Amino acid sequence: MMTAWAERNSPNSFRFWGSLMVLLCFLIGIVVYGGSRYSFGVFMKPMAESMGWTRTQVSLAVTIHLISYALLSPIIGRLYDTIGMRKVMITGSVLLSAALCGMIFVDSLWLFYLLYGVVAAFGSNAAGRLASATIVANWFVRQRGLMMGITAVAVGVGTAIMAPVTRQLLDAFGWRMAFVAIGLLTAVLVLLPITLIVKGHGRPEDRGFGADGAALATANLSEQDLVEQVAKSDNWTTSEALRTKAFYAIAIVTGLIFIADYMVLLHSTADFEDRGLAGSTAVSLLSLITLSSVIGRIGFGLLADRINMKAGFGLFLGLQLIAMPLIIVGGTDTNLLYLFAVLFGLGYAGAAVFVPFIVADYFGTTNFGSIFGLVTMGAALSGAVGGVLGGWIFDTHNNYQLAWYFCAIAQGLAIVIIYTAGGRPRRKSA
Repeated sequence: MMTAWAERNSPNSFRFWGSLMVLLCFLIGIVVYGGSRYSFGVFMKPMAESMGWTRTQVSLAVTIHLISYALLSPIIGRLYDTIGMRKVMITGSVLLSAALCGMIFVDSLWLFYLLYGVVAAFGSNAAGRLASATIVANWFVRQRGLMMGITAVAVGVGTAIMAPVTRQLLDAFGWRMAFVAIGLLTAVLVLLPITLIVKGHGRPEDRGFGADGAALATANLSEQDLVEQVAKSDNWTTSEALRTKAFYAIAIVTGLIFIADYMVLLHSTADFEDRGLAGSTAVSLLSLITLSSVIGRIGFGLLADRINMKAGFGLFLGLQLIAMPLIIVGGTDTNLLYLFAVLFGLGYAGAAVFVPFIVADYFGTTNFGSIFGLVTMGAALSGAVGGVLGGWIFDTHNNYQLAWYFCAIAQGLAIVIIYTAGGRPRRKSA
């Protein structure tokens, strides 16, 4: 019995299960985000032409999806912390797979909005980035930043892989069957691994060891005892976190980041083409942002384990702030615009690493899902605002220059807020 316990708690055992959890997070990034969300643009024109819908009507599904995703985030996070990640992630992956497969029956806008805008949003939230960040926060301390970076890379890799694959499926079998294929892929590469790998609350304690493979205080803990042991460590409750200045600083800064990021990601390609650049050049600039972000996520992941949080936020926001004048004055100078893409992409990567990292670092992991879910809700709503605001600025001014100034102001303001109000919170003495 003692030998079996020692094997369960050995560093090799932790590396085995820890590696599987990271692999699961990577698969989630590729399939859930690369497939069901960031490849959606591939479906835009075929669906509009096939169903006789306008592109605005098709695009509305994405808006509903983002709003549903945002509003559900704190609920999903709370469910992680209460009933456990396994149940929530399995439910989410089943719903996501069913929603995507159900697209074969879509014959009206209301059914499209229901399946993709609501059901798929719940599924991708319950078995998506919030889950990945929660897993990494719980399993790793010493290499938490690196693991955040590695799992965040999956989103960029997934987009690069799934978009062309989806295009091929769509050309060969039509948009309905392409959705079904992604739904089946979700069942095989997300649902099945979750069922086999995730246990209980998704914490290392469920496997018999602590974060980073540390041994637990006793070998004879029940599942409830394990949960209580984690809760006794230096963790904040959600209500405690909501009473700190640091939480609101993190939430506001993240919101400003997402407004600027979505404005650039959704509108920069159109701006480049409006300036007279070829469509292929405009797309290559957006691709360079994505490629730079993949490299940046690994780099910032390594840095996050070595520098303080304020310095990390200042660094990635500073890169984006330096990049904005290049798009403002760049005109059709591709040298300046490619430099913009590299700097912005590197900075864009930082939020994917440092935002979940700072939540775990400041408030602990016991209620990470609930606290990070609230931050995610604000971020998703802010991203939706950024996309709409960018379009409104163009419609009213016939160019995007004001939008890029707005981005620079948002990034500068975010730096000021994180440095003045984003310090580590301290509990008040009783």
